[in-house]
Amino acid sequence: MPPRFDGERLQLRLSVADLLDTSLTRSLGFSQRGGFERLWLGQAIHGRYQEAAREMHPGYRAEVPIVHHFQHRGWTIEISGRIDGLRREDGSLIVEEIKSVRELGRVAPALHDIYACQARLYAWILRQQGESNIRAELIWIEIGSDDLEHEPLELDERELEATIFRRLNALIKGFAAEETARAERRHAADTLQFPYSETRPGQEQIMEAVDQALESNEQLLIEAPTGLGKTVATLLPALRHALRHDKRVMVLTAKNLQQEMVTQVLAMLNETQSFHSLRLRAKARMCAHDEILCHEEYCPYARDYFLKLDRSGLLGRLLDEYGTLLPDAVFAAARAEEVCPFEVSLELAGRAQVVVGDYNYVFDPYVALRDFHEDGELEDWILIVDEAHNLVDRGRGYYSPALSSRSARTAAETIRKQGGELGPRLSALALELASLIERHVDRELEEMPPGECALETGLPTDDLWMLRPEFDRAFVDHLEHRRATRSFRAEDPFVELYFDLLRFLKVLEVADDAAFSHYVDRQGDEARLCILCKDPSRFLGRVLGAAHAVIGLSATLSPRDFYRDLLGLDRDRSAFLTLPSPFPRENRRIVIDVGVATAYRQRSENYAPIAARIAAFAQAVPGNCLALFPSYAFLQEVAERLPPTGRRVLVQTRQGDEKVRDEILQTLRRSLLGDVLLLAVAGGVFAEGVDYPGEMLKGVAIVGPCLPGVDLERQLLRTYYQERFERGFEYAFVVPGMTRVIQAAGRLIRSAGDQGVIGLLGRRFLAAPYRHHLPGDWLDGAEPDDLAGDLANSARAFFEGLEPRVVGQFGRG
Repeated sequence: MPPRFDGERLQLRLSVADLLDTSLTRSLGFSQRGGFERLWLGQAIHGRYQEAAREMHPGYRAEVPIVHHFQHRGWTIEISGRIDGLRREDGSLIVEEIKSVRELGRVAPALHDIYACQARLYAWILRQQGESNIRAELIWIEIGSDDLEHEPLELDERELEATIFRRLNALIKGFAAEETARAERRHAADTLQFPYSETRPGQEQIMEAVDQALESNEQLLIEAPTGLGKTVATLLPALRHALRHDKRVMVLTAKNLQQEMVTQVLAMLNETQSFHSLRLRAKARMCAHDEILCHEEYCPYARDYFLKLDRSGLLGRLLDEYGTLLPDAVFAAARAEEVCPFEVSLELAGRAQVVVGDYNYVFDPYVALRDFHEDGELEDWILIVDEAHNLVDRGRGYYSPALSSRSARTAAETIRKQGGELGPRLSALALELASLIERHVDRELEEMPPGECALETGLPTDDLWMLRPEFDRAFVDHLEHRRATRSFRAEDPFVELYFDLLRFLKVLEVADDAAFSHYVDRQGDEARLCILCKDPSRFLGRVLGAAHAVIGLSATLSPRDFYRDLLGLDRDRSAFLTLPSPFPRENRRIVIDVGVATAYRQRSENYAPIAARIAAFAQAVPGNCLALFPSYAFLQEVAERLPPTGRRVLVQTRQGDEKVRDEILQTLRRSLLGDVLLLAVAGGVFAEGVDYPGEMLKGVAIVGPCLPGVDLERQLLRTYYQERFERGFEYAFVVPGMTRVIQAAGRLIRSAGDQGVIGLLGRRFLAAPYRHHLPGDWLDGAEPDDLAGDLANSARAFFEGLEPRVVGQFGRG
């Protein structure tokens, strides 16, 4: 947590780490920002020492939180921190600062001074709070052995207070300078203008609702059709509020294409560079080295990172040159100075008023930015969640780990082939984990009927925890061996297996209520132990509830109770806004073709009729067409039976990467004759978060309600939703399926000038409960049955009857 100032009340809240000399802190090196030590090595060593200390010293306390208040130059100061260890010995209370080193007695003087200062500051706080007999020690632990040293520290109270007050004075002076920048941003807020000549219907309502949410600290869910211009209508009032009230905006998306669109809108709003926005790119794509080895001994971009960053003045140059900080520009500038581009982007994220990135940077507990860690304070953040319907599944995924016997055995075999003096020990540990998983799964599935390969049941929790200490010790020894022999690998099978085990155990600690299920499964030679998070609201709600305000955007946020409750929103703070499409109804036709059946048991005899209908639809549409399916298997069956269409047929495959996707989109853009039929999967990259403007697309056919496949996880969700909402099948299957349908249909009409036909193939669309999830905007006062018709004939009649289209009625936004 960075220092937090309240200029009106003259209050400053900061951590003990904020009182340390900045130059010394930055000399700690790159490994404390992203290397193995920061993430896991120190935790394992500290934990092992603290367990032993509890046995040796009755009353020993580890990770002790501490808060202290006092007055300084008219300011009320609050200092907080966490003491590694506290023990009583010979009538004294001893503060422990625990540090791991590769060799006892060898530590850089700068590091020694910063560690000693930290321990002394904790001792000073305790003395101010009434403890009369205080001592402080550095506990040095040698990596790879049980050797340790206790180094007593002298406590000079006058010198400590001078250090504290010098640092506070510097911080307060910096705050005064920042006040000038804040005044400039407040002025800039008054100059922000809507970037288009006029607004679309509904955008004014969105801006008013967002203003209200920001003023009242609300959690607002906005359901509005694709193409209305939700992004700009949300960002404009959010930016104004943030700049006026010294808040920051985090825009979260599920896909890269959505980030690109958000960044384009921000660039339009920031033509005068009155604020800074930054788009975060995944670490793997920001690595300038040959392989991702975030260690200063291996990567030249990590070596002397802080020193090179300071000398280059890179951060200041980037902030001066760019209002909108894009990944390519950051990457190029950082690589030129030989500093890690990803780390530079994180540095910039701490200074930008707007940050755009994936959900992971806020909600994934393993990769979240520092502000969004469990102990982070978020009252100065405004969170904008794009395509918020995706966050429920993503949130479940963060807390649904699995342990695989195949992964453990693969790791063991890879380690064995690599050799090395630790190889036999690491390989044996991996095999022990694999055997534990397989024994438990075999035992639990022993009584299951043939073909049944998954079962909700207990997990071997105690056995897994008993393996943890040996894995910790081996992990520490393994990393030290890798360092000593300069043999770190970008993909280290033992490190990955250790992380899998650690994550599984960490989730086990919180998976203790009805929101979780434990199960086992077997597929061929792979046995798995699984945790399923059925309801992520506890974890999502902690973050969303702590923010100043939340704005969730989507074309599909119904039923309201489903999304409000599973996102963990506060009933007293939540608000909703639902808007119809602003575009002329006569520019689109929606038809439900009930001449085919798409239910699982009826598919085999309907593959050919569905293929024939899609081919006829494509021939009837004078432009490019998109046909979407519930699964790759369904898509392939229809594609194999597709009759000649006179068009170029493109087929999405499971293996398609971002390059393939871009090539297909470019083909659609360049298809001047409109002669492309694209077969793709609903819920995939061609069905959500992608724009098909103007003449790029004229028809969308969606095959069936696109329900998720039936497996144990989905059945467990169904049971949970039935018990909680009494709508088990609807919430587990129909809601996600129809959400895919509506999102896919939204690809077609993106502006007032777009024209086209949306076809839904399958009888179930007119049956309950599916018909109840058709958007009211589609029906326009009619009944679902009124949409029934032959897909090709309806498309042909629609395009033959079109009047010359109206273009440019509303700005795109």
